[in-house]
Amino acid sequence: MPVEGEITIKVKARFSQIEFVEIASSRPLHIAQLFIGKSINTVENIINMLYQLCNIAHRFAFLKLLNENKTIQLSQNEMSAYHLLLALETIKEHCFSIASKWNISKYTSIDVGIISLLTTIKEISNTLFTGGDPLSLANKQLQPFESVEKLIFKLEKQLQSLLLGEQVDSNLVFSHLKHFDSWLQTAESKAAIFLNNLQSLNKIGDVKALHLPDLNLKELGVLLQNDAYIKQPNYQNTLYETTPYSRQSTHSFIEEMTEVNGRGVFTRASAQLFEVFELLHRVKNDYQHIVFENISYTPQFFEIETTALTQLEAARGRLVHQMSIRNKTIISYQILAPTEWNFHPNGVLKQMIFSLNFTDKEDLIAKVKLLVNAIDPCVGYSVEVDYA
Repeated sequence: MPVEGEITIKVKARFSQIEFVEIASSRPLHIAQLFIGKSINTVENIINMLYQLCNIAHRFAFLKLLNENKTIQLSQNEMSAYHLLLALETIKEHCFSIASKWNISKYTSIDVGIISLLTTIKEISNTLFTGGDPLSLANKQLQPFESVEKLIFKLEKQLQSLLLGEQVDSNLVFSHLKHFDSWLQTAESKAAIFLNNLQSLNKIGDVKALHLPDLNLKELGVLLQNDAYIKQPNYQNTLYETTPYSRQSTHSFIEEMTEVNGRGVFTRASAQLFEVFELLHRVKNDYQHIVFENISYTPQFFEIETTALTQLEAARGRLVHQMSIRNKTIISYQILAPTEWNFHPNGVLKQMIFSLNFTDKEDLIAKVKLLVNAIDPCVGYSVEVDYA
């Protein structure tokens, strides 16, 4: 079993009906206990080492906690740069999921273009921040937005080529559902072929979606003190999902798609693709105010215990960190990841599986995997089916 754990989905079916669904996680949710009694520098290094997926999201959350409890000070300029890197990380993780999971056949190879794209995203980060690791507590220099404009233009061309096809205008594709459908029918990109095939399966997973609302942070802070809550979260006795589809569900394009195609795997996959280009638009337009800045921190520590909570949107959904610190020592730390919402034992995936129609065991397994990939866990998963 991988160190980061995995999701296990067990399904029992009899006479073409689902009788039983069990969703279990072996993710090491107690891992934040490693931070207790440690210094901020040690914890910063541990977080960087532990979290390979959503690395920027976790490290940014830690810096935000230190800022909110006044241990360090982050300028608005610096915060903007971290939000830019977070958007790029979400683009990167979406693209890797698309490249590795959007396959018509299990024999389909990963497009080598993804390697060039990931290299460009890394180059943007290394150009925007110089002299040190962008999210470390070490001294570094933040360069102006102009320093990465050409690289962002290069990234835009790579994304359009990899995901949409050569000479395809993303603004037109996502401007209206009829243009999106036209692209599906004519484009030859791997994403278009996959989605075109998936559209005929749009009823798979078409169940009511409850998206995680804004949370009362004071109330959430108390709930996070309970390990059982972190393992199986709910809010005001209701189970929610927090996914790319959740984030984009109120956009007019995705609203129209949901109305026409429902809330199943096709709409969810399309929302993930749509979000890539929505984030690209923000990267191009929302951070032009970033200017040069020498960044260094002089940590301030207090004899009284202070607690801070922060949340941000990571690639797979809303990520929450909470920390208490006294003097130079971290007293407690909790992390609530989106996977715990999205793969709750009684959450949206369970509803989706119970809604399935299938012809045989292989068909059931294939459809369950489509559902899991549409939600996109941050860890590996296995599907076990007892069929008769």
